[in-house]
Amino acid sequence: MTASPNISESSRPSAPAIEQRAYIAGEWVRLPAGERSLNDPNTGEVRQPVRYASRAQVERALATAAAAHDAETIDAFPWEKRIELLRQTADRIDRRQAEIAIQDSMDTGVPISTTRTISSALGDRVRSAADEAESLGQHEVLDHDGRNVVIMRKPLGPALIIAPWNAPTFTAVGKIAAAVAAGCPVILKPSENAPNGCQILVECFVEAMESMGYPLTAIQLVHGSGEVGSWLSADERIEAVSFTGGDVAGRSVAQAAAGNLAVMQMELGSNNPVIVLDDADLDVTARSIVRGMTRLNGQWCEAPGKVLVPSARHDELVEAMAAEIAALVVGHGLDTTTEVGPMAFERHYQGLQNAVERLKHLGGTVTAGADLPPLDGWFLSPGIITGCTADQAVDELFGPLVTIHPVASTDEAIRLANGPRTGLDAFVFGSDSEKALDVAARIRAGEVRVNGTFMSDLAPGSQQTFWADSGIGGHTAESGVKFFLGQRVIGVDSASAPL
Repeated sequence: MTASPNISESSRPSAPAIEQRAYIAGEWVRLPAGERSLNDPNTGEVRQPVRYASRAQVERALATAAAAHDAETIDAFPWEKRIELLRQTADRIDRRQAEIAIQDSMDTGVPISTTRTISSALGDRVRSAADEAESLGQHEVLDHDGRNVVIMRKPLGPALIIAPWNAPTFTAVGKIAAAVAAGCPVILKPSENAPNGCQILVECFVEAMESMGYPLTAIQLVHGSGEVGSWLSADERIEAVSFTGGDVAGRSVAQAAAGNLAVMQMELGSNNPVIVLDDADLDVTARSIVRGMTRLNGQWCEAPGKVLVPSARHDELVEAMAAEIAALVVGHGLDTTTEVGPMAFERHYQGLQNAVERLKHLGGTVTAGADLPPLDGWFLSPGIITGCTADQAVDELFGPLVTIHPVASTDEAIRLANGPRTGLDAFVFGSDSEKALDVAARIRAGEVRVNGTFMSDLAPGSQQTFWADSGIGGHTAESGVKFFLGQRVIGVDSASAPL
């Protein structure tokens, strides 16, 4: 292993692999090793074998979840105890956040400085679900003509959560907490490419359940490939599916779940457009776009993707962005000075290389000036691709790359911004905030940021719908605890009703 110039062998944090175990029917289960391995994205060295649950183990998990729901084992547990379970779990996650940060960095290549920030927020995501459940309550009483009519909030049934590889624990933990709060038996299937942090999360939930005497069938963990995900999502016992991931896998899961009329929340990809107005401060714009396209090494679905800039300012923006890229520190993910780490795994790295070659074949030119470390991992310099048309640059790249296209007018930019494979996020840059906001309001996307590319919500209570083919549902009040609940209205009928 060759050391990065910014980190020595002796100072590098240890990152031991975690043996993948399933948690099924209240027991930790050892799994056989598959043919694939999880490799260190920084060096390419093998870290551990990938382990897969068998068809029989998946069936046992499904049967356990269905039995727990049918017997109302979890729903019978007091609502207040569910909320307390979440708070105790959050405390345990806080205590293990350093471990989670290292595992997430080693699974994804994302710099440790970023995964530490993310892991520090995981406990609070669980607490937010607890607060939401507490505010929502288990029922609501309607008083009508002296009769009490009750709206009961009941768990829909076994819930399947399929987590992505790019932000595995951040995505999974909020969904798990919401489903647990609702009283749904949860089956979590992490990505086979990033299982370790998610396993620590489940360990925290299990420890809290054991300490409280909570039904241990409330959560199950099943490792596996897309085939395991297909077995789970196609099963008629699954009543709710929450998926975050790529378009192809998401459509497959959605088609399988739709056959059983399961309720779905699907967050897929999006080639998020950036409209640069003619009055934009290009230094601020360049810095913001480069920071946005390199967060999580560009491996996040809400990153800037297709930049649309007035023709007269195209070259100036390219030059400013190239200068920002050249100043980036690309290095080992566990180096605290690293700003951009390696791609998560070789197949993704090769896919990006192929996508770049396709755009070059269409006339694109790549400007990529960051220095790469002397390591054998899957490092890719952040880059700008110019020269191909916006109509050709449709697909999301999902890496530290953007395409830049000259446009003749703001109307043309908006038309291209509302093109195919969009709908999740968009960005507008301009010195006149009111003008920029007017343009933002014309873009068909769930969230449009003006003069920034940050990941945090624009404001508390922010609610985002997944538009076009970027998914089903959104980040809204209906997609948290409520997503996993059904409403049941009970009451004595009125003898004086007109019909």
